[in-house]
Amino acid sequence: MSDPAQYCTPIFHVCRTMQEWSVYWQALGVVAAVTFGAVGLYKIYHELRRLNEQREKDISDKETAARLKRTEFFLSQHRRLFDDKELYEVLCLIDADHPRLKIEDMWDKKRKLLVFFEEIALLVRTNQIDKNVSLYMFGYYSLCARNGVNFAYGINPSKEHWALFYEFSDSAAIFLNDNPNGPPKEMAL
Repeated sequence: MSDPAQYCTPIFHVCRTMQEWSVYWQALGVVAAVTFGAVGLYKIYHELRRLNEQREKDISDKETAARLKRTEFFLSQHRRLFDDKELYEVLCLIDADHPRLKIEDMWDKKRKLLVFFEEIALLVRTNQIDKNVSLYMFGYYSLCARNGVNFAYGINPSKEHWALFYEFSDSAAIFLNDNPNGPPKEMAL
Protein backbone atom coordinates (compact mmCIF):
# COMPACT_ATOMS: atom_id res chain seq x y z
CA MET A 1 0.00 0.00 0.00
CA SER A 2 1.12 3.56 -0.48
CA ASP A 3 2.38 6.00 2.05
CA PRO A 4 -0.22 8.67 2.80
CA ALA A 5 2.34 11.38 2.06
CA GLN A 6 2.91 9.97 -1.42
CA TYR A 7 0.64 10.04 -4.41
CA CYS A 8 0.71 7.28 -6.99
CA THR A 9 -0.32 7.07 -10.61
CA PRO A 10 -2.84 4.34 -11.31
CA ILE A 11 -1.34 3.23 -14.64
CA PHE A 12 2.43 3.31 -14.00
CA HIS A 13 2.29 2.74 -10.25
CA VAL A 14 4.85 5.46 -9.64
CA CYS A 15 4.61 7.06 -6.25
CA ARG A 16 5.97 10.48 -5.40
CA THR A 17 5.42 13.16 -2.83
CA MET A 18 3.41 16.20 -3.69
CA GLN A 19 6.60 18.27 -3.97
CA GLU A 20 8.14 15.81 -6.40
CA TRP A 21 5.00 15.77 -8.53
CA SER A 22 4.93 19.56 -8.58
CA VAL A 23 8.46 19.60 -10.00
CA TYR A 24 7.36 17.20 -12.77
CA TRP A 25 4.29 19.29 -13.52
CA GLN A 26 6.36 22.46 -13.61
CA ALA A 27 8.81 20.82 -15.98
CA LEU A 28 5.93 19.61 -18.15
CA GLY A 29 4.45 23.13 -18.09
CA VAL A 30 7.78 24.66 -19.14
CA VAL A 31 8.16 22.12 -21.97
CA ALA A 32 4.58 22.82 -23.11
CA ALA A 33 5.10 26.60 -22.91
CA VAL A 34 8.35 26.39 -24.90
CA THR A 35 6.72 24.11 -27.48
CA PHE A 36 3.62 26.29 -27.86
CA GLY A 37 5.83 29.42 -27.89
CA ALA A 38 8.06 27.96 -30.62
CA VAL A 39 5.02 26.95 -32.69
CA GLY A 40 3.52 30.40 -32.12
CA LEU A 41 6.73 32.16 -33.13
CA TYR A 42 6.94 29.95 -36.22
CA LYS A 43 3.37 30.88 -37.17
CA ILE A 44 3.98 34.57 -36.45
CA TYR A 45 7.16 34.52 -38.56
CA HIS A 46 5.36 32.93 -41.50
CA GLU A 47 2.37 35.26 -41.15
CA LEU A 48 4.65 38.31 -41.09
CA ARG A 49 6.51 36.96 -44.11
CA ARG A 50 3.21 36.41 -45.93
CA LEU A 51 2.03 39.92 -45.00
CA ASN A 52 5.33 41.38 -46.19
CA GLU A 53 5.06 39.51 -49.50
CA GLN A 54 1.45 40.72 -49.84
CA ARG A 55 2.53 44.30 -49.11
CA GLU A 56 5.32 44.08 -51.70
CA LYS A 57 2.87 42.66 -54.23
CA ASP A 58 0.39 45.48 -53.48
CA ILE A 59 3.15 48.07 -53.93
CA SER A 60 4.21 46.42 -57.17
CA ASP A 61 0.61 46.32 -58.38
CA LYS A 62 0.15 49.99 -57.53
CA GLU A 63 3.36 50.91 -59.37
CA THR A 64 2.25 48.88 -62.38
CA ALA A 65 -1.18 50.53 -62.32
CA ALA A 66 0.42 53.97 -62.02
CA ARG A 67 2.75 53.21 -64.96
CA LEU A 68 -0.19 52.01 -66.99
CA LYS A 69 -2.15 55.16 -66.15
CA ARG A 70 0.82 57.34 -67.11
CA THR A 71 1.16 55.41 -70.35
CA GLU A 72 -2.53 55.81 -71.14
CA PHE A 73 -2.35 59.52 -70.34
CA PHE A 74 0.77 60.00 -72.43
CA LEU A 75 -0.73 58.16 -75.39
CA SER A 76 -3.92 60.20 -75.08
CA GLN A 77 -1.80 63.36 -75.29
CA HIS A 78 -0.05 61.98 -78.35
CA ARG A 79 -3.41 61.12 -79.93
CA ARG A 80 -4.70 64.57 -79.00
CA LEU A 81 -1.93 66.11 -81.08
CA PHE A 82 -3.02 64.14 -84.14
CA ASP A 83 -6.76 63.83 -83.52
CA ASP A 84 -7.44 67.49 -82.78
CA LYS A 85 -8.22 69.02 -86.17
CA GLU A 86 -6.60 72.38 -85.44
CA LEU A 87 -3.43 70.96 -83.90
CA TYR A 88 -3.06 68.48 -86.73
CA GLU A 89 -3.52 71.22 -89.32
CA VAL A 90 -0.64 73.20 -87.81
CA LEU A 91 1.41 70.03 -87.37
CA CYS A 92 1.13 69.23 -91.08
CA LEU A 93 2.51 72.67 -91.98
CA ILE A 94 5.15 73.03 -89.30
CA ASP A 95 7.82 70.71 -90.75
CA ALA A 96 8.46 72.89 -93.79
CA ASP A 97 7.44 76.15 -92.05
CA HIS A 98 4.78 76.44 -94.75
CA PRO A 99 3.80 80.00 -95.78
CA ARG A 100 0.17 79.15 -94.95
CA LEU A 101 1.17 79.48 -91.28
CA LYS A 102 1.21 83.27 -91.82
CA ILE A 103 -2.53 83.40 -92.55
CA GLU A 104 -4.54 85.02 -89.78
CA ASP A 105 -6.90 82.07 -89.30
CA MET A 106 -3.84 80.00 -88.24
CA TRP A 107 -2.76 82.32 -85.41
CA ASP A 108 -5.03 80.85 -82.74
CA LYS A 109 -4.25 77.34 -83.93
CA LYS A 110 -0.53 78.04 -83.53
CA ARG A 111 -1.16 79.40 -80.02
CA LYS A 112 -3.07 76.22 -79.26
CA LEU A 113 -0.04 74.17 -80.32
CA LEU A 114 2.24 76.29 -78.12
CA VAL A 115 -0.12 75.72 -75.18
CA PHE A 116 0.03 71.98 -75.90
CA PHE A 117 3.85 72.09 -75.68
CA GLU A 118 3.65 74.11 -72.48
CA GLU A 119 1.29 71.53 -70.96
CA ILE A 120 3.77 68.78 -71.84
CA ALA A 121 6.64 70.87 -70.41
CA LEU A 122 4.70 71.39 -67.18
CA LEU A 123 4.00 67.67 -66.89
CA VAL A 124 7.71 66.96 -67.43
CA ARG A 125 8.73 69.58 -64.89
CA THR A 126 6.45 68.04 -62.24
CA ASN A 127 7.67 64.50 -63.07
CA GLN A 128 4.22 63.38 -64.16
CA ILE A 129 5.56 62.05 -67.46
CA ASP A 130 9.05 60.95 -68.42
CA LYS A 131 11.21 63.73 -69.83
CA ASN A 132 13.04 61.61 -72.42
CA VAL A 133 9.85 60.09 -73.78
CA SER A 134 8.24 63.52 -74.07
CA LEU A 135 11.28 64.98 -75.78
CA TYR A 136 11.44 62.07 -78.19
CA MET A 137 7.75 62.22 -79.05
CA PHE A 138 7.18 66.00 -79.14
CA GLY A 139 10.62 67.64 -79.14
CA TYR A 140 11.06 67.74 -82.90
CA TYR A 141 7.76 69.55 -83.39
CA SER A 142 8.59 72.06 -80.65
CA LEU A 143 11.87 72.86 -82.42
CA CYS A 144 10.06 73.30 -85.72
CA ALA A 145 7.68 75.73 -84.04
CA ARG A 146 10.47 77.60 -82.29
CA ASN A 147 12.63 77.97 -85.40
CA GLY A 148 9.81 78.57 -87.89
CA VAL A 149 9.72 82.10 -89.25
CA ASN A 150 6.25 81.60 -90.71
CA PHE A 151 5.12 79.96 -87.48
CA ALA A 152 6.13 83.03 -85.45
CA TYR A 153 4.23 85.38 -87.76
CA GLY A 154 1.10 86.82 -86.16
CA ILE A 155 1.86 85.65 -82.61
CA ASN A 156 4.36 86.81 -80.05
CA PRO A 157 6.52 83.75 -79.37
CA SER A 158 8.75 85.52 -76.84
CA LYS A 159 10.27 83.80 -73.81
CA GLU A 160 8.38 86.01 -71.39
CA HIS A 161 5.04 84.66 -72.69
CA TRP A 162 6.09 81.09 -73.52
CA ALA A 163 8.84 80.26 -71.01
CA LEU A 164 7.81 76.64 -70.56
CA PHE A 165 7.73 76.17 -74.32
CA TYR A 166 11.29 77.51 -74.61
CA GLU A 167 12.44 75.36 -71.71
CA PHE A 168 10.96 72.31 -73.44
CA SER A 169 12.42 73.14 -76.86
CA ASP A 170 15.86 73.84 -75.32
CA SER A 171 15.73 70.39 -73.71
CA ALA A 172 14.56 68.91 -77.02
CA ALA A 173 17.55 70.36 -78.87
CA ILE A 174 19.92 68.85 -76.30
CA PHE A 175 18.09 65.50 -76.38
CA LEU A 176 18.13 65.29 -80.18
CA ASN A 177 21.85 66.21 -80.30
CA ASP A 178 22.67 63.61 -77.63
CA ASN A 179 20.61 60.91 -79.39
CA PRO A 180 21.12 61.30 -83.15
CA ASN A 181 20.24 57.63 -83.80
CA GLY A 182 16.92 57.64 -81.96
CA PRO A 183 15.87 57.23 -78.37
CA PRO A 184 18.14 55.65 -75.75
CA LYS A 185 17.51 51.96 -75.12
CA GLU A 186 16.63 52.50 -71.44
CA MET A 187 13.84 54.95 -72.30
CA ALA A 188 10.49 53.91 -70.80
CA LEU A 189 7.24 55.49 -69.69
